[in-house]
Amino acid sequence: MSFDLDPLELLVAALTALLLALSLAFPLAAAAIVGPRKDWNRAGLAMGLGLLLGVIGAGAVVVTGADGAPATASLLGLLLGLACAFVAAVLVVALEDDTGWAAAIGVVGCLLIGLAAPLQAVPVLEALSSSMLPVLAGTVLEAVALVLVVAFLVAGSARARALQIGISFAGAAGAVLVGAGAVGPGAAAAAGLTPRTTLIGVLVALVIGSLVGGVLETVRARRRSRRPVDG
Repeated sequence: MSFDLDPLELLVAALTALLLALSLAFPLAAAAIVGPRKDWNRAGLAMGLGLLLGVIGAGAVVVTGADGAPATASLLGLLLGLACAFVAAVLVVALEDDTGWAAAIGVVGCLLIGLAAPLQAVPVLEALSSSMLPVLAGTVLEAVALVLVVAFLVAGSARARALQIGISFAGAAGAVLVGAGAVGPGAAAAAGLTPRTTLIGVLVALVIGSLVGGVLETVRARRRSRRPVDG
């Protein structure tokens, strides 16, 4: 690969990186908000550490042209991290009381996804450009976008339980869709499962989950208000 810089390729790589980040942000957010709120920072630190190491690893792969083992290891790490995120998303809805063991699952998921995401983005970005610069810039931009979007989602979930449930729905959907696309990219593309359709599916799940969460919170609020009268 060369170091030539084409502004159009750089723009396309940046937009693609943002698209990839938005799809992954919801599984990461779901993994971060499971368990006690005081443990959410631990998941954030795990994600940040994973992304830092992942970007360094992705940069080394791009510069040296290495593939094979790093790609396989990152794929396995991504799938395991997505599995943890899916479990965490289910636990966000199923557990009314915060538990420390659930937070541990979320921390592991954030770390593994953070490590694998930059390396998994490299082949996608390399297909868009023959230059190293757009690929390297895209991996860095994806990591930065993940940190910002996940922080925004976690902050919003801390304010409203309905949004928390919506994020868990979106996180579970994102974990399944992103995992399916990573395992069989060719088959996924043939079936119409592109990064764009993945993001649309995640956003639809967010809306549905938020509506369900709003209904559940309304029912719970009515039950609580009736308890003193029944007693």
